[in-house]
Amino acid sequence: MDDDADAKIILTAPPPDNWKRPPGYPRVTWPNTAQSDLRAYNLTLNKAVDLAQNCPLWRLMSTYGAMHS
Repeated sequence: MDDDADAKIILTAPPPDNWKRPPGYPRVTWPNTAQSDLRAYNLTLNKAVDLAQNCPLWRLMSTYGAMHS
């Protein structure tokens, strides 16, 4: 994915400096959850994005993960 692609910018952008989480909401975000899930496979988010560009390999990995989880 290009570094200037809208999807990559949205996924990697930090929240605005003046943003505050509403009271009662968990500190866990979906990118943090994705990163912790990928850690089980020794992958970083960037490496997973690179692997996803290789469709046959990604299909093999995702099928293997679904069958063995």
